[in-house]
Amino acid sequence: MRYPQRDSRARGIVLALAIGLVLPSVRALTQPLAQEIAEPAAPLVEGVGGSTAPEDWSDEARLQSRIDAAVDARLAGIPHPRYVPATDLVPPRGIVLIQTDPRRGEFPISLAMTGYLQPRWFQFARDATEWTYNSGRERTVENINTFNINRFLLAFTGHVVDERLLYNFALFGTTNAGIRAGVVPIGQAGWRFNDAATFGVGMTIVPGSREWSDAQQWTIGVDRSMANTFFRPGFSPGAQFSGMLADDTLHYRTGVWNAIDGGTTGVLRRGTSMAWAGNTWWEPLGAFGLGPGDMEVHDDPVVRLGTTGVYAPTYPPFIFPGSNPEDTIVRLSDGTPIAEPNALGPDSQINRFVYQLATVDAAWKWRGVGIFCEYYWRLLDGFRGTGVFERASTFDQGGMGYLSWCFVPRTYEAYARSSVVTGPYGTGQEYGGGLNWYLRRSRQARLTLEGLYMNRNPAQNLLYPYRAGYTGTAIQTQLLVIF
Repeated sequence: MRYPQRDSRARGIVLALAIGLVLPSVRALTQPLAQEIAEPAAPLVEGVGGSTAPEDWSDEARLQSRIDAAVDARLAGIPHPRYVPATDLVPPRGIVLIQTDPRRGEFPISLAMTGYLQPRWFQFARDATEWTYNSGRERTVENINTFNINRFLLAFTGHVVDERLLYNFALFGTTNAGIRAGVVPIGQAGWRFNDAATFGVGMTIVPGSREWSDAQQWTIGVDRSMANTFFRPGFSPGAQFSGMLADDTLHYRTGVWNAIDGGTTGVLRRGTSMAWAGNTWWEPLGAFGLGPGDMEVHDDPVVRLGTTGVYAPTYPPFIFPGSNPEDTIVRLSDGTPIAEPNALGPDSQINRFVYQLATVDAAWKWRGVGIFCEYYWRLLDGFRGTGVFERASTFDQGGMGYLSWCFVPRTYEAYARSSVVTGPYGTGQEYGGGLNWYLRRSRQARLTLEGLYMNRNPAQNLLYPYRAGYTGTAIQTQLLVIF
């Protein structure tokens, strides 16, 4: 004779034991479950003991319900990853993989993962077919039509051993240099004394301008301006202090780095001179937030005023495949690389110079309208090399400006932009604009369509639409996804 009820209970006990074996602590889970299973099955009716099960449930269903409730209760106490998104004032922390509580005697450690992806369609229609550098070298101007992952970045941040011992580390790359290009490591480790001072050492940007110091994912348009690309330094290993003063309204970042582009040569770099840089900004009306555009549509105006300075005895870097794609080389105002043979006169070539850069910037946003401008002064002197130089120094200057209007709050934003570079070897301009669509009313997903016209552009970088000497129209479509 079969006993269906007993067979059902036997199957339930076997199922409970199997669940217990796969959980982290067999004893912690199976003992409470065994007690629950061993208790006589009381009739489950709606409104009794918080249950809503009907009276005609089988014994197996009753037992399974008790097991599920017990398992859920124990799993709820196990730490699990959670996501911390961006706010109107700070970027996303990302996926918090672990964060212990030292007050409970746990080892102090935290680890969060974040990053972004930037697919782009870039088209360029030339208005000239060739360009001649000051050195006399001719260059062909090409039309461009290409899809690429312009940037991708995966970053890890947190603390270890002590909540004040901070670290951040990122892997950064692009397909613009080809799919065999290397992935670049950047990041630093440091000690946070308090809000006023954090000291860090690692591979970071050299903070030589405001637009360069602002994270790329918070720009108004597709990318940074032509003038900024021409004047700014790059990445380098170094040591820096950063913090906030005067009730968190005055911010600063200052330190010393191997060079203005110190990531290309490593320990094999020439000479022992360093690059000194400082960047400070003031937000007197409150926290300025992410980027100079006002997609959040502030009820009250906010202002940011800043300045930067860089001094660096410099050897022209060796740019080779696998170097940081953000690296740039110093150029004359017509786009000629300063270290190119004959750049400063027949049979001459520079192998050392002093780079000095100063900038001032201002930004304002209110009720969906944003204004951002920055002006640059750059002096290159102390030339050393071979041959006779046609001048002892070059002084270049320029500026950039953005005007934006988020006409549908947190959704649609129109903007106009322009920049100019001028110096003894010529003048270049860009002007244009575009439209941002913030998907789901968030800065963490943005679709941008932009058009630019460039006239005798002197800047060059593969990540940007700028190619030295090019004149013509660039159209870019980009999807930016930040997680």
